[in-house]
Amino acid sequence: MQLHPDDKLSTETLVSILKTKEVIGLGDAWNDKNGNPVSDPTLFKNEMQIGDVVMVRNTITPVALVRITGNAYIEENIVQDFDWFTLRRDVKILDYYGNSEKESLDRILKKYNNNHIQAPGTLTKCLGAGSTNDFIKLWHKQAIRKQIMDNIRLTLERQIELKTLWNKFKEEFYEKGKPRVNAELDKLIKEWNQYKAKIINDTFSLDDYTNRLNRNSEQMPGGYLCNFLERTTSTVFGSSKPGSAINFGVKLNDDGTYTIGKNNPQEKREKAEEIFLSTIKPLIINIVNTNEASKKIDFVENSSYAAKQLLRKLAVLDNLGDFLFIYSDGIIDNLHNEFLNSEEISNLGKNYEIRLVINKILELDKYDPVESVLLSNFLWSYANTQSITDKDTPNVILYGPPGTGKTYAVKNSLDFICQGDRSRYEFVQFHPSFTYEDFIEGIKPKGVTKEGAIKFELVDGVFKRFCKRAKDNPAKEYYFVVDEINRANLSAVFGEALLCLEKEYRHDVNNQTGLIKTQYSVLIEEMIKEDPENESLAYHYQDGNAYFGVPSNLFFIGMMNDVDKSIDAFDLALRRRFKWIRKDCDYDVIEQNTKYRNGEEFTNIENYVKACYKLNNYISNELGLGKSYEFGHSFFMKISAISSRKDITSKNVENLFNLHLRPTLKEYLRAMFAESDLDQKLDEALSKFILPFKTR
Repeated sequence: MQLHPDDKLSTETLVSILKTKEVIGLGDAWNDKNGNPVSDPTLFKNEMQIGDVVMVRNTITPVALVRITGNAYIEENIVQDFDWFTLRRDVKILDYYGNSEKESLDRILKKYNNNHIQAPGTLTKCLGAGSTNDFIKLWHKQAIRKQIMDNIRLTLERQIELKTLWNKFKEEFYEKGKPRVNAELDKLIKEWNQYKAKIINDTFSLDDYTNRLNRNSEQMPGGYLCNFLERTTSTVFGSSKPGSAINFGVKLNDDGTYTIGKNNPQEKREKAEEIFLSTIKPLIINIVNTNEASKKIDFVENSSYAAKQLLRKLAVLDNLGDFLFIYSDGIIDNLHNEFLNSEEISNLGKNYEIRLVINKILELDKYDPVESVLLSNFLWSYANTQSITDKDTPNVILYGPPGTGKTYAVKNSLDFICQGDRSRYEFVQFHPSFTYEDFIEGIKPKGVTKEGAIKFELVDGVFKRFCKRAKDNPAKEYYFVVDEINRANLSAVFGEALLCLEKEYRHDVNNQTGLIKTQYSVLIEEMIKEDPENESLAYHYQDGNAYFGVPSNLFFIGMMNDVDKSIDAFDLALRRRFKWIRKDCDYDVIEQNTKYRNGEEFTNIENYVKACYKLNNYISNELGLGKSYEFGHSFFMKISAISSRKDITSKNVENLFNLHLRPTLKEYLRAMFAESDLDQKLDEALSKFILPFKTR
């Protein structure tokens, strides 16, 4: 929109109008050169909507970006050589045009081979693609980022809780891990600078970008840039695995040919050089050559490069204080949704906005790289904890094969979120003899009388005791965890508590809703009448009635190995009350956390990961047992105690299979095969497991 009459006003005057009046406008009617009424006032009144974003311009020069906040109206009280327009709308100023915006505009104009933004009339409705439209969208993103704290979703209480968690996390880390992280940071930044120097002075080559690790001469850190970004830097700067190496765009094969994209598996070097020089290298140069976070975001997220995770880490390396070292869409989305009300859609853009907010909330020193490492670890732990349970789904079941880290993940998450306060979570293991009396309440023997008769008392079960604890402290969140939840008779154990678990029927301590009577309520009421001190037996006592409920600040977490007993053991009434999260073998955990005895990396961990995958694939698909019978990553990580060298051998793998996997797999197979076939199937499984070591 143009904001001046025929006698042009200066840009300074236009800015002054916006600042003092916070309106935009135009004449309420005028004719074109042919004497016909122009449509601009009608468009301004009828088609422009509250919430629309408008770029104000002075002919071909942008002035400001505003958001419409009100309907059109006529203003009679005007100053002819200042706010001359009578038809106007109230606006919120988002940003004024400056040097940063000029650089963005120049870049977009160059892309479209234009010299200036479009300026065909007083008011233009932007439709479709074009340099002006693209610039307005980009400017809008940049403006929102500048005002990010206005869009924060976190309540003041949540911000304080985050700060408390952070301070405890930071204190524990600085006692133990700061020197190690400092040393690793120094090493990796020096190694990165070797690549950066080549990129800047234009000596960065195809061999520097993608090559085998066993290259013999003058090897760069990590062997080549893709591996450096994906693996070498993961200890400090986080995991950025792009899936298949095919996503690198150009990949060197073992036979000296190149895979280009997904459809050209055996191309010559000349073709690989052409693709590298025309598409990949220019993109890397653009990302590295700018220090402005917003520009890095645009280069990364607007590219067609398949392995965006690698580009995101490339953007992070020179802007440690502007980003989190987290590249996962799921984690970033969860954090962004919780922290901000923002229209940002790109991964790195969301990452940047989260970092802006958290820098201010936690009062961080963005120039301290160790603090950036710690913050990324902190928010990774926080997001994973939040993903297990939330207020909308307070009941969750984690299920999957044994050894997939279900108990480990829950324990670590609760230690983190509860700040070590053990009273806020309870672990219980179910078994076939676990009863309603153990869980809710019941009459149990309690010693003997003088006459030798057995005394009985009404006692609280473990869940009821924990519910009372949570009810007494409604400002805190409490977590009740049941391991092997499918091993008990669940309907009998839960009883009336099944209804109380539902979010809509939780006990509201303020309104005293969500309360029910149990089979022992009448007995408790009689006991209280006899002795008021027995009131402690009731979860809630009111007007002579004893009630039970599950407080709204309690989260229920169940865990089960579905190989032990099918999920079908849960009847429909139970199943629909839980969110179900499957935990399978995590091959990234095997690759990143399986270390040699002295903590060093195994030299051939990639081969070992392939072996683990092949064994599980044989179990689930070729044998037809399904994913529930696969082995979890904790089984495979036992190789650390078996291998006597940094190079895992086929003999090490065979020993692991025979010592730790074969007995369990044999029991699985008994249900499907005759006893005479078991050894043959087990030997086939072993051959699949060691295959990657036989074909090296």
